[in-house]
Amino acid sequence: MVIVVRFYGVLKELVREKLELNIRSSEVLFLDLVKEIIREYPALGNFIKVGEEGVEVRGVSVLVNGRHIMFLGGDKALIRDGDVIDVLPPLHGG
Repeated sequence: MVIVVRFYGVLKELVREKLELNIRSSEVLFLDLVKEIIREYPALGNFIKVGEEGVEVRGVSVLVNGRHIMFLGGDKALIRDGDVIDVLPPLHGG
């Protein structure tokens, strides 16, 4: 299965703008997906961390197919083939 993860703002500098991940199973927990991404890109650990309590997000928003990850079950959300994950830094305006 293929999952697309897109990064915006300062996060693009830490990773590429878009990752296309090939996962062997038909679905994966968000928690396990985050572990894999952070293993590959440890600098993201300043924004997304996996600890004893699960996934801890600091100053970024995570959307799956346009819906916030918290409304989909948080770190226990199932990510499926074709899903698009957007990781957004804080937005500031004035």
